[in-house]
Amino acid sequence: MNETKKSLDLAEINEILSNALLQVSARKISPKRAQVISRIGLALSKNITNMELKQRIDVLEQMLTDRK
Repeated sequence: MNETKKSLDLAEINEILSNALLQVSARKISPKRAQVISRIGLALSKNITNMELKQRIDVLEQMLTDRK
């Protein structure tokens, strides 16, 4: 059975998008399906970036709190 992962990182998203592009060029999937994959990938990458930024801000805030 195919086990699902809890989350993807940016490298995995890039790999999925690259594979989708190759499949479109080989006419294995439709451009419409690739567009859906691309939109989901874009949303995921923005979310991951925002989460990473929030983690960095939290660390900086904690460092500032510790200095006081």
